[in-house]
Amino acid sequence: MQLALPLVTHVPDDHAIRRSPGGGGRPGAGGPVVFARHRRARRYILRVLDDGTLRVTLPRGGSKRDAQAFVERSAAWIAKQRQKSIARPAIVHPNEPELRRRATRELPPALLALAAVHGVTVSRVSVRNQRSRWGACSSRGSITLNWRLVLVPDFVRDYVMVHELMHRRELNHSKRFWRHVAAACPRHDEARRWLLTEGQRLFTGGDTC
Repeated sequence: MQLALPLVTHVPDDHAIRRSPGGGGRPGAGGPVVFARHRRARRYILRVLDDGTLRVTLPRGGSKRDAQAFVERSAAWIAKQRQKSIARPAIVHPNEPELRRRATRELPPALLALAAVHGVTVSRVSVRNQRSRWGACSSRGSITLNWRLVLVPDFVRDYVMVHELMHRRELNHSKRFWRHVAAACPRHDEARRWLLTEGQRLFTGGDTC
């Protein structure tokens, strides 16, 4: 689950990535805080990972001061999300090496098949152990998929792949992008809800990055 601040304040850029410890009454008390700048982000976004870490995404023109203020105003929401993480234990994968080999065999062909269906070109497909992403698409057409996609329902896996493929048409999350996703994946809303609930449990159980 994530929380977004709709307004962005433009100020001079600061460090791209910062990590702050929790506690001491500082923003994010009760767990570690990671500040990460994303060049395509249009707003400040908070996300509580399954290990309790608070990830704070800053837009390119945002400041850490505004991000910290957003964290402070969202203290109740953050505490609630961390409590949910404690209440929902992670799924452990004792056979992770075999699952990752299976993902390497199965996921790239599946994505390329979907790319052909939707008339999208892809320069490269790779499978990795991403810690907080299900997939990623570069401006050069390279798509990265999380090996954990072999553990999700087929319609969820297809949504993630379609999501990344539609970034070949719109390298952003604009309304036009979401129209492409909706047209190509009718169950996208259902799939997104699954990822925000059941899906997050798959990360802490493995070697997260």
